[in-house]
Amino acid sequence: MIPLESQINLRIKNNTALPQPVSILSILPNQDTANNNNNLYEFNLTGQSFVGITNVNIGISNTSNPTVVFYNAPVTSQSIIGVVSALNTLNQGLFSYSGTTIYVSSNYYIYSNISIAGVSIFGTTGVSPQGITIDNAGNIYTSNNASNNVSKITPLGVSTILGTTGLDPQGITIDGAGNIYTANFNSNNVSKITPLGVSTILGTTGSTPSGITIDSAGNIYTANFNSNNVSKITPLGVSTILGTTGTFPIAITIDGAGNIYTANFSSDDVSKITPLGVSTILGTTGSNPYSITIDGAGNIYTTNIGNNDVSKITPLGVSTILGTTGLSPYGITIDNAGNIYTANFNSNNVSKITALGVSTIIGTTGTAPYGITIDGAGNIYTANNLSNNVTLIVQ
Repeated sequence: MIPLESQINLRIKNNTALPQPVSILSILPNQDTANNNNNLYEFNLTGQSFVGITNVNIGISNTSNPTVVFYNAPVTSQSIIGVVSALNTLNQGLFSYSGTTIYVSSNYYIYSNISIAGVSIFGTTGVSPQGITIDNAGNIYTSNNASNNVSKITPLGVSTILGTTGLDPQGITIDGAGNIYTANFNSNNVSKITPLGVSTILGTTGSTPSGITIDSAGNIYTANFNSNNVSKITPLGVSTILGTTGTFPIAITIDGAGNIYTANFSSDDVSKITPLGVSTILGTTGSNPYSITIDGAGNIYTTNIGNNDVSKITPLGVSTILGTTGLSPYGITIDNAGNIYTANFNSNNVSKITALGVSTIIGTTGTAPYGITIDGAGNIYTANNLSNNVTLIVQ
């Protein structure tokens, strides 16, 4: 699929100066002098190809008011259809629609960041997908909680069941050879599925494993929700308890030095466990942390479903609220620039929070997005728990 942003020309009416947006291929001047009292930006979508795209999400932001307007417009195979009209939060601008052109006007502010994201259903899954991961070839995998299996969706959207798992798989991860591992919540073990679909039980865990991660040596680690600890399983299937955690660890991640971090749902904090099993509380979070990730500098981020935001904890344990999200952010991922993305279970959308804490909604999803992942091109994928599919958001 051709990235949507490479198919759109942004035209500036009245020759108004506008910085080149990262997500727009080109900006072309337009000599139209209508509505001289406003700064008008014209999105010319005539004759563009939207095959495989079900919605176009248009977000406008500026330096004075970062989240100004947002609209989700249905599309056909060749153009946007329907009427687009919405006041911004300053009540000083609006979207207007004419033919196949969208106009954005603002009386007083020059917009500095305009992004257009295409949203589509990437492929179907088994029943109630929760975890999601991606391999180097762009294949997507989901752990399907209610059907006890793993789905594979190719880059062309072809969906198959790769293999079976233990009971109620939740977290999912992948190794360099393409083997898939799931944390099986109600059978207290980890499944391994080879690229050919051969399924085995790799090893046992503590009580009700939820989150799962892997280190460079192929050791598997699970956050055990009801036993408040972390299991380690070697590639040969030897299982041990690595260390203890806070109350109800639900998600897990790892840094380059092999330190393990868990998001502890009921104690509102993050545990750190060294490779030798020394456990400490790294820092506090918002209410009910549900998912966790880490950046290259060792900062930890958690989604907090109790107050719909994301916490950041530095390696020294300093905790802050980075930004807000949609409703019930269940999943989290991060890109190379340090932007955070969350899958918002109860609002059916994805939030993006920049490293500076600017929060926007970048796209809608299927019903009840649970897990979220990102590819090297910045495309976002969500596992939609109640619609049994995966959404693709092209930024």
